[in-house]
Amino acid sequence: MPQDPAAIQQQIENTRAELAVTLDAIAELVSPRRVAERTGEQIRNRAAEVRQKVLASVSGGPEAIPAGSDDDAFAFGGPAERPGLPGGFGSGLVMRRSVRWDRVAIAGTGVMLLIFAGRRRRRRRFS
Repeated sequence: MPQDPAAIQQQIENTRAELAVTLDAIAELVSPRRVAERTGEQIRNRAAEVRQKVLASVSGGPEAIPAGSDDDAFAFGGPAERPGLPGGFGSGLVMRRSVRWDRVAIAGTGVMLLIFAGRRRRRRRFS
């Protein structure tokens, strides 16, 4: 069924207006200035989260353990070492430190490579 030319013209104008709005939104998303602003905001938010976690752990949050427990061998930053922080003198809190096994593996691999390279170099020199 043929349509009215005025109705077709109105649809074209509506489509152009919607397309213009869509293009403006895309340009806003990919604008380097806006990307930098969003990235900066994300970094500030993450830094605030880390700061809150650190303060919570220093003031007796879930990562803090009582001084004198069996885990003292794996602890650092005892009360006498942090006089300016809330967990300082007399609080009895020590921060728990976890082992980063991925870093241990990387360091171990590097040491092994150095040892094998040194042995190979010596063998070449004496051969």
